[in-house]
Amino acid sequence: LKYLPQDDPHVVLFNEVGDKFGGNSLAMVALETEDVFNFNTLQRINEITQQFKLMSEISYVTSLTDVIDIKKIEDGLEVGKLIDEYDIPTDFDELQRIREYTLSKEMYRGNVVSEDGTVTVIIARLKEGIDKITVAQQMKQIVLQTSGNEKIYLGGIPFQMISLTEIIQKDMILLIPLVVILLVITLAVSFQTLRGVLLPIASVFISTIWALGIMAFFNIELTIASNAMPVLLLAIGSAYGIHMVTKYKEDILLGGNKLQAVKDALSEVGLPIFLAGITTMIGFLAFLTSNLTLIKQFGIFTGIGVLIAFIVSVTFLPALLSFMPPPKMKRNEKGQHDTAITRILDKLGAFVFKRKRLILIIGLIIFVAGLIALPNIHREVNMVDYFKKSSEIRQAEDMMEAKLGGSIPIQILTKGDLKEPAVLNSMMKLEKYLQTLPDVNSPQSIADLICEMNDVMNDRYSIPPTIEGVANLWFFIDGNEVLPQLINSDATEGLIQSKLGTVNTGKIIAVADMINEYMTQNMDTTLVQFELANMPVKELESLKPLRAQEIINCIRFDVQNYVPDFEINAQSEKLIEKYLAQDKYNYDESFYQQLENELSNYFGSDVADLIIDNPNHRKKIIAALIKNIYANADLTEDSLKDMLEKIVPSIYYQDDPELLEYTAQSITAIISNEKQWYRVNNLIVELSPLLPEDLLTNKNFTRKLIGDLWVINDNTFSAPSKIVNKFKRSGLESDPELIKMKTDQTGMPIIFKDLDQNIVTSQVLSLIFAIGLVLILLSFQFRSAVGGLISIMPIILTILFNFALMVFLNIPLDAVTVMIGSVAVGIGIDYTIHFNSRYRLEISRLENQLAALQKTLETTGKAILINALSVMMGFLALTLGSIVPMQRFGWMIALTMLTSALFALTFLPAVIMLSHAKFVLAFKQATKNMLLKNKKKK
Repeated sequence: LKYLPQDDPHVVLFNEVGDKFGGNSLAMVALETEDVFNFNTLQRINEITQQFKLMSEISYVTSLTDVIDIKKIEDGLEVGKLIDEYDIPTDFDELQRIREYTLSKEMYRGNVVSEDGTVTVIIARLKEGIDKITVAQQMKQIVLQTSGNEKIYLGGIPFQMISLTEIIQKDMILLIPLVVILLVITLAVSFQTLRGVLLPIASVFISTIWALGIMAFFNIELTIASNAMPVLLLAIGSAYGIHMVTKYKEDILLGGNKLQAVKDALSEVGLPIFLAGITTMIGFLAFLTSNLTLIKQFGIFTGIGVLIAFIVSVTFLPALLSFMPPPKMKRNEKGQHDTAITRILDKLGAFVFKRKRLILIIGLIIFVAGLIALPNIHREVNMVDYFKKSSEIRQAEDMMEAKLGGSIPIQILTKGDLKEPAVLNSMMKLEKYLQTLPDVNSPQSIADLICEMNDVMNDRYSIPPTIEGVANLWFFIDGNEVLPQLINSDATEGLIQSKLGTVNTGKIIAVADMINEYMTQNMDTTLVQFELANMPVKELESLKPLRAQEIINCIRFDVQNYVPDFEINAQSEKLIEKYLAQDKYNYDESFYQQLENELSNYFGSDVADLIIDNPNHRKKIIAALIKNIYANADLTEDSLKDMLEKIVPSIYYQDDPELLEYTAQSITAIISNEKQWYRVNNLIVELSPLLPEDLLTNKNFTRKLIGDLWVINDNTFSAPSKIVNKFKRSGLESDPELIKMKTDQTGMPIIFKDLDQNIVTSQVLSLIFAIGLVLILLSFQFRSAVGGLISIMPIILTILFNFALMVFLNIPLDAVTVMIGSVAVGIGIDYTIHFNSRYRLEISRLENQLAALQKTLETTGKAILINALSVMMGFLALTLGSIVPMQRFGWMIALTMLTSALFALTFLPAVIMLSHAKFVLAFKQATKNMLLKNKKKK
């Protein structure tokens, strides 16, 4: 989150949701054993839960011993805890009963406990504005201090942050000395002198210490990107010292004294070193175009380190050389320092001279392959990808995915009156859609709890159609500690929460896009609610297809939750429309038998308005009612009251005549309820052949199906205005009620999407910026746009080769590997600059192209090769680190350095010689004119 601009709308909303609903960071502690429903495990869960609840930095804790449970009781329903934290059962049979009950409910199974009952999780929500690493460390200590045989997993971002911090610290301690050792070995083998080792090392030590010190001064924290900065500076900074020492040794070989050799070396390689330093800085400062904070910081402070390395190399190193005695070296017949590298480079020069066209063709093949590969690079921004698969945190996340639906939170903020049935229904439809998405698990909101209570109370998993019906259920959870996690204090804002069971960035972004697409097409800021009872028949007929479509959508989502590939056919929709249009029904004997049972239960219960305690009287009254209802199924309350006066003995109501009125109301409600059930049950029977086989045996599905179909009985209907407007032409002219609501997606998937988009933007802009500025700089240096273009060709080939390799090896573009391109420009262009500078000088002295090329390779080429090898060895050390993207970064930069050096030593001279580049010839002519002028003066 810190990587993104803090004024980014998604960041602002994410932080706003965190402030309002107790925080966005979820720390998860999972316990694994053969069966979590045993006394010792539950006791340990409870101990951890209670200690977490005592921590002021934690807003809420959810676990098996502290999760809401909605049960049916004799007088209605009870909202309590799944397991009594003060009385954890020890009896095996009771524990088995709790196990069966818990695993039968979708609100628990796959959410707080795995489907097989072997894993359970404690979820703690951390408040905003706290030191999450410190709190997570305290939580870890609490967990480890509890006793038990369960295997412990620590998941979620707070625990990931602990691991990442520890890894960065360990890697710094391991890698910096290792880089120094590898650098020393490379320099020792290359130069075979003490000064060839000590001088480059001295310059990079100074620049690295200064750059880190400046970071500390400005209180800039190390990140996964800046963690590589010391290694980078150790590897890069040595280049300037290598070129300085190499040229000094070359001048000493010509027989000059050491002071003159220092002056000549500085005058000849000072400009190329300066240009190399500037272009390297450009490569890193190109990261300022990124919106990602960690990449900006990395670019700024690495650029500062490069500047310091340049300054040290052209001041401190020449000063040290002036105090040292000149080196003693063996010369070959050409007067060169005879080494294996010199002999190899002579042969390389001859090969390039003879095989110019072949080298050019190979370069073109790499160019085309890189362009083809570009669109196929995949991206990763998930923090879990930073860890090795063998690490504890990665194992925890893999287990969370496999057993508990993952740990990445999806959140959708809903604004509106959350006690309004239309708003709750809209939330519930969105949740049903979420359940159909790949890897999305356990959606939950206040709408769920209302549906759950309605199912327990009235046997239908749906939102009551009236505000009064919602209020009656809301009463049972009012004040419950679960509510602040789901709604604000005045119930005008609420969260739909879910979990994502994948760490694959492509899948995460696809889910975020599908959610946004659904909300754009199917939700609106305005809901249109129709009072169906007051609408003319013609308008009801016009509205019927829309009502049927909304019901079918809900059924489709519920079916696809269990059978993902199943599609509801058009016959199902026609069947729904038939039932929506049907007012009269021929009720069969089963209807009257069920009604008789319900009336018998009513008159015999203690809560009846009119209690008929005499069984014979009760039987006669019910028989008379059934007979009259059979004759006239549409009895009104008044006609029922008149009927009751005739068939109920006066002794039951003479003291309170109003009892008959209340009883008539209750009987009307019972009859209406039975009619509604009759319609829904008959519809289910007709619909079942059109649904997946055996799905109706799934109790969780059937209760949802009943809830979906129950709306055929409602007297109100609501839908988003944009959907209703499509039906206006069909004759809808009633003046409906307008209900305001708004939904916004937040949570980690949308943040990951922002990161992904910024990574792509960073890659494109930083490369354009780096290559563009380097091109301009080199064009000015060579006084030729063609010269600048030819000079950047090796680095473009290097970058395209890098992209082709990423596609071939399936390496993702992430917050670390995104920096490879610009780093390659910044460092790799140095080789081109040094080669061009020396080649132009040699071609002006020598008429023969081969001789000029070999002389360039024997001198500057040697320095380039030594530099590339030292940088490569430095970066290879990163492969021994523990952060996966940094390992990739290490070996890929190492390979990039090698390829950029090879392209500079082969492809570049091949292009120059084949093109007869004018910027080289112009320099040659200018040099001749200057020598002629100097001769005339003498």
